[in-house]
Amino acid sequence: MKKVAPRSTEADRVFDGIVGDILSGALRPRERISERDLVSRFGVSRTPVREAIKRLFERGFVEAGPKGVAVVVDVGADDLRKLYDLRLVLESSAAAATAANITAAEIEQLRRVNREFGSALAKRDLVRMLAVRAEFHGIVARATRNRWLADILVMLRERSYVVRHYHWQDAGRAAQTLRLHEEMIRALEDRKAQVYHRLVVQQIQAAIDTYQNQLRVPDLAPKALRVAAK
Repeated sequence: MKKVAPRSTEADRVFDGIVGDILSGALRPRERISERDLVSRFGVSRTPVREAIKRLFERGFVEAGPKGVAVVVDVGADDLRKLYDLRLVLESSAAAATAANITAAEIEQLRRVNREFGSALAKRDLVRMLAVRAEFHGIVARATRNRWLADILVMLRERSYVVRHYHWQDAGRAAQTLRLHEEMIRALEDRKAQVYHRLVVQQIQAAIDTYQNQLRVPDLAPKALRVAAK
């Protein structure tokens, strides 16, 4: 039997670092990925850097820009709406499975993660908030006991990073997420599947609605300033 070659730890490190930058907003949509900068930053040769970039293309985080250079994917408003419509369908289906199958140990993990989210929120550490929230989402996704569904849920959530960045820049909205997490945990502990389902849908819908409302509201500041200057 042919042995499968182990994954390159250097390529893994580069890949994870770039994905972390994209998900945290350190790398923005349409921003160029420089092989030279990555070689310098991670202290590796071009081979693991190119392997990591190839994986980024395969995972849909980057696309070919001018002269074929990798750039961070810019998900348009219409595509985001379609993504969230799909998330609502799949997360609604997953909610019942999570409520039915989650264990007491996993519920305790959710409590711990939410405390860490609260600590990150108090420090306004957006990078940490995103990482902790991903852990929360991963626990409830795995609790469906359906590995394929869990993988898809995580993938779709990763692609919605633009919405999350905007949603959590506001401390008030981030605090609402913290409280919503607490309600979710109580609903799961009490095996109230319908309540948990409602909260899941509420959170997803609120995020995309807030983002789309921001896109629709015109910026009146320049006009106001011109009027004031007269």
